[in-house]
Amino acid sequence: MSPSASRLTTVQDGRVLTVTFNRPPRHFFDEAMSVAFDDVTRAVARDSTIGAVIFTGDGDRFITHFDVPDLLRGARTIPFPVGYRTARAVAGAARLATASRTVDRTLRATPARDVVFMGRIYHSLNRLNRMDKVVIAEINGLALGMGCIVALACDIRLMADDTHIGLPETGLAFLAGAGGTQRLTHMIGTSRALELLLDGRWLTAAQAHDLGLVHEVVARDDLSERAHAVAQRLARRSPVSIREIKRSVYDAATRPMRSGLAREAASTITTLSASDAERAMSAFNTHLSTVGELTDDAILRGWHPLLEHGVPPSDPS
Repeated sequence: MSPSASRLTTVQDGRVLTVTFNRPPRHFFDEAMSVAFDDVTRAVARDSTIGAVIFTGDGDRFITHFDVPDLLRGARTIPFPVGYRTARAVAGAARLATASRTVDRTLRATPARDVVFMGRIYHSLNRLNRMDKVVIAEINGLALGMGCIVALACDIRLMADDTHIGLPETGLAFLAGAGGTQRLTHMIGTSRALELLLDGRWLTAAQAHDLGLVHEVVARDDLSERAHAVAQRLARRSPVSIREIKRSVYDAATRPMRSGLAREAASTITTLSASDAERAMSAFNTHLSTVGELTDDAILRGWHPLLEHGVPPSDPS
């Protein structure tokens, strides 16, 4: 897999793909990186050989934050203040334009490039939530603004114990777009999200873990090994189950209960009807029927290989 620009590097090990942000010295997220990120996420979404993706930064640095010159250029291209209703129309047009790779590529050479830049980021991050792969953020350095936003869009977040994360955009008089305000609110609730976004303060790894922003805090020297161990294990999961679990959590869970339950029911039927589910349930049922007394330990022994090694392969006969 070859990103469209040198901003990213990729290495695949079995069913795990590691994507490394590589724009020294601080990996600031600029327009070229957004194009490379879009290319990689599109390719990953189509690649059935990948079960999990790790996003990390080269060396001891993650995405520090957005590239400020790119943001400043975008702000200066708007000749007058834009009201909320007009801005909604512009944002909607940007999302539609960047849905097409061809249109996106064409508009990069026009004055609309900065609006397209924004739309491209929304599409790329939303793609992470829809794909049938587990997406892991290995936060190995300062993650402010866009660094934090990319991490929040991942399914699992592991963070080095000696770094910080936050959304300080209010200090530059704008808000944490690209899904930052929404993902933060869904994760930690309205009250805490509002305080963090208004104040703009960043958190230590321990504070982020306490709030539920990251799943694990790991010693820096052990971070990469831990991220790859988690990725290798989760990459063995059924792609259908991954996709439908993510649909239920990211989509259905943000809707009213009645709508969410209906969507969850549809996802349940989808996963149960897949061949992976039949093979896994058959293996588990065989285990239960052969262990003798169904003690707690015997039942747990049946679950362990399914969770550790994934769905049993299909019978070649």
